[in-house]
Amino acid sequence: MSARPYCQAALYAPGSRPPITTSSVSRTGPRPSEVQSRHVKPVVSVIVTTYNQARYIGATLRSALAQDFADREIIVVDDGSTDETPAAIAEFQHFVIWVRQENQGVAGSRNSGVRRARGEFLAFLDGDDLWEPRKLSAQVAAARQHPSSGLVVADGVQCNDEYSVLQTSLIAPPIKALLGSSESVTLRCYDHLLAQNVISTSSQILIPRAVLDDVGPSDMHMSNASDWDLYLRIAARYDVTFLRDALVRWRYLPTSVSGPEALRKMRWAADEIGVLGKQLRNAAPQYPPMIRALIKARIFERGYAIYCHGMDADRAFARRQLLRMLRQMPSSATISAFLVGIHLPRKVNRHLKRFARPLVGPEARNQQRNGEHL
Repeated sequence: MSARPYCQAALYAPGSRPPITTSSVSRTGPRPSEVQSRHVKPVVSVIVTTYNQARYIGATLRSALAQDFADREIIVVDDGSTDETPAAIAEFQHFVIWVRQENQGVAGSRNSGVRRARGEFLAFLDGDDLWEPRKLSAQVAAARQHPSSGLVVADGVQCNDEYSVLQTSLIAPPIKALLGSSESVTLRCYDHLLAQNVISTSSQILIPRAVLDDVGPSDMHMSNASDWDLYLRIAARYDVTFLRDALVRWRYLPTSVSGPEALRKMRWAADEIGVLGKQLRNAAPQYPPMIRALIKARIFERGYAIYCHGMDADRAFARRQLLRMLRQMPSSATISAFLVGIHLPRKVNRHLKRFARPLVGPEARNQQRNGEHL
């Protein structure tokens, strides 16, 4: 039985604050002159990516510096921030490797960090998320125990700006069911990942550098789904290990790259279809029928959700998202029909919605009734 996550009460108690202070920087692990400047390669390279997150980046870096696994380097990639993020990072400049670049998006930022990383393992951390101090040590131990794994995934919670818990697990229910009461589970989960991204945030993962070199870097063409694309490429070749312990706090912010909760899946729709299309081209022979069915279902459910949102709230937004979907699947008559539909008179659209509603999956219908239009 492993030890309980550090400050478990802080993870689950509404209104609690993170147990990380500025003083923990100086007392946790060797100083940069002993770790980041030495010739021996570190075991772990932590890659923190940030863009206009001045309010949060300090706490994020303190959580990385407070890790009880000392043999690591911390690389901070500022993706062209225009706020006070550089000033916030400057307070930590003696403890991190600091990279500033023109804006390239999340995938480009992660790739920049990877190019500078020297570690045997790579751990990503978004600039507004937090780690518990045991996160790296638990994952490195799991990676050593399961050398066949190309990805080690920690659980965690989603919280808001006041650290109130919004979601008590960051691992999707199908994997949680397989995990059961065990401390970890290692499995081939390509099928599960095709059906949905079972990992909530890249702040949960640890990847052996050799695995990333094998499958290739994050795809910069997938602005909203590069993480899912990467996980699929890894899971197609390697096992994945999931850890039971809640070691990550994923902060939900309406202003994040994902956008407000009710619009996320609509913004992601085109990239999700692109990711599945990429898998269709490269998958093993037994998978194309499954992937085609997933693409068809995703097009209809996401297209219908965007169409409804366009009719009820924001037609210009819906048009943009449907056009992005059509660029991924130019031959899709379904996407074209929804695109035409948002320009038709409302009386015609009422009939179209009545015809389409029975064909849409329960997820989209339930979310539409709840006002999410997803």
